Amino acid sequence: MLQSKQCNVNGIRLHYVQGPRNGPPVVLVHGLSDCWQTFLTLIPFLYPYYTIYAPDLRGHGSSDRTDSYKILDYAGDIRELLSRLFDEPVCLIGHSLGAAIALYLAATHPEKCKSVTLIDPFVFDDIVHDENFRSYFTGCLEAVTKHNDVLSLFNAIKETGALAKKRALDLFRLDKGTITAVLEKRVFQGFELQRLLPAVSCPALLLRGNPDREGHITEAKADCLQKNLKDCAVEYLETASHVVHLDEPMKTAQYILFFLAAL
Repeated sequence: MLQSKQCNVNGIRLHYVQGPRNGPPVVLVHGLSDCWQTFLTLIPFLYPYYTIYAPDLRGHGSSDRTDSYKILDYAGDIRELLSRLFDEPVCLIGHSLGAAIALYLAATHPEKCKSVTLIDPFVFDDIVHDENFRSYFTGCLEAVTKHNDVLSLFNAIKETGALAKKRALDLFRLDKGTITAVLEKRVFQGFELQRLLPAVSCPALLLRGNPDREGHITEAKADCLQKNLKDCAVEYLETASHVVHLDEPMKTAQYILFFLAAL
């Protein structure tokens, strides 16, 4: 069973869930406008072998809102959380924005990271100029500005069915500032990818979706990451979109479990 907990970091309350102590710690970090529940499809595959920790980022889910939403701000919170919870390095798994946070921590605080898994990472700043990307998050921003209840959001967003129910709740609890920081590109302030990549000393796994299905990482970008990281395995999930772990949870889990087993 996952337990809901909280920790005060950098002057804010950060919510997280913790699984049973079944093995080494694995920390799952979600992406923009999401929350820890995005990993519900992945956790059942991991928790028999690892102790799962999954926080809600600042401004997301059940964590506190604040006034700054740069990658470095999010990373500072997670670094402090790791310091409070662990005396040992952990395996970080991040999706999208969460992958950028994980990469930053692996580069700047190697003593805290045993490995890093990057699921379709949000690390190249040109994505904020992508028409589909901007259209989606501009739509999200308009929806959370216009609607102040979950049902109205459910009827206003792009997603449908059960996923729309979750996304509506995510957006209802979201601080709008998280989206504007991305659309205005402030989120990348201080995040220098070409400087960070060579500084990552732990093993890395890159899982990327199909760019034709709105995956963020093209083959050229994957090659760039693999070339500049010291130890990086790459897997391409052709049928997956940007949310690789939702589209292909079993394959995602398989690749992660094999990667972690080899550490």
